[in-house]
Amino acid sequence: MLLATPAVGDVAGLTGIPYSVAAPVLGLIWLISLGAGGSRLAWITGAGVEEYRRVIKISLYVFGGVAIVSYILKAQFARSLFVALLPIGTLALLFTRWTARGWLNHMRTRGKYLTSCAVVGPKDQAARVISDLRHHKDAGFSPTCVCLLGDEQSEASTELSGVPVYTPSRLLESFDEFEAVVATEGLPSGYLRTLAWNLEGSSTSLVVTPRVMDIVGPRLHYTDAPGVSMMHVEIPQFSGWKYAIKRIFDIVFSILALIVLSPVFLVTALLIKKEDRGPVIFRQQRVGRFGEPFTIHKFRSMSIDAESKIQKLIDDAGGQALFFKLDHDPRMTRIGAVLRRFSIDELPQFWTVLKGDMSIVGPRPQMAREVAEYLPAYKRRLLAKPGITGLWQVCGRSDLSPEDGMRLDLRYVENWSPITDLTIVAKTVTTVFKSSGAY
Repeated sequence: MLLATPAVGDVAGLTGIPYSVAAPVLGLIWLISLGAGGSRLAWITGAGVEEYRRVIKISLYVFGGVAIVSYILKAQFARSLFVALLPIGTLALLFTRWTARGWLNHMRTRGKYLTSCAVVGPKDQAARVISDLRHHKDAGFSPTCVCLLGDEQSEASTELSGVPVYTPSRLLESFDEFEAVVATEGLPSGYLRTLAWNLEGSSTSLVVTPRVMDIVGPRLHYTDAPGVSMMHVEIPQFSGWKYAIKRIFDIVFSILALIVLSPVFLVTALLIKKEDRGPVIFRQQRVGRFGEPFTIHKFRSMSIDAESKIQKLIDDAGGQALFFKLDHDPRMTRIGAVLRRFSIDELPQFWTVLKGDMSIVGPRPQMAREVAEYLPAYKRRLLAKPGITGLWQVCGRSDLSPEDGMRLDLRYVENWSPITDLTIVAKTVTTVFKSSGAY
């Protein structure tokens, strides 16, 4: 595209620079800028949206600089660069990074390319961090030892959550055994600074898990003043321009999905009807945003009398109604098992999204009996529309405990952004094909 500009032929502009020279030079500047801008730092690859933000920001800076230089030198190639190379190149970069991240996270789930780390902190917090790092492999850390504090150190056994317990003195002597130290919340004043001093001269990095564990991304801002550092936390907003963008995305995505997937709808409907002659669509009352009830639509994956058997199954399972699921639900039909495995039963929900009762991404839609068991903090998940997919689906689906699933939903509700939604949608594709946690 850069080589074919009728107005100027093979010349970039009044400067006389050929496109065959200008294009490679621009590409080299772009790549160098991506590296210098920190888009390849290890701590932002594999998880979160910071890597994508940096790619977009650096790309805009590079092309902004090109536009300024082009104007000063009276070069004529800036317009074609902006029209073609900026969007195409940036999208190609994002796709490449997303593909590489998918491969990296796949390898991490197999125990490869993980950063060995020591976890330092109070016993309860250390155990939680160890559990989180094991469950969320995309964070990229593998706990190899743990160091507790004060009396907890003397009272501890030789292991915590299957990880060897080191004394503080042994920890200081063993920095070469791991690549990072993960410090939890609850450390005494000055301990973190002393720990950083002891790491000087080593290749071991220091990572801190903040007290604001479920507040992430753009809501956190740091400022430094003489003698004091402060973290500013933005109050969550549940209306405004972001929600307008979210609704537009929901409408466009659901219309496209309904059109593209229409053959799947037809085949699925025929298979369900052929199996037991029952209704194809399952309708059920769920609780939506602000506690308003709505009707959800799904392909029927269970027997016709499934609803009449639910309470007995809950009672047999111990009476836990919140996030109730069975590994092998006896109400499931043969076709239904396949639909559930690949989440095909969820496809009619695109119609519910188009109507405005649901969103593409959001908390898991729940029934009134489940909402009745909410703790006060859990009710905040009702501040957002329920979604077809969400953090709960890309982080374990039905394999999650009710507490973990609820924590992820709350984390999403208070921290979501348009980029977060796009990331979750992309991860959902991989999760569905792997069919882990689907039952």
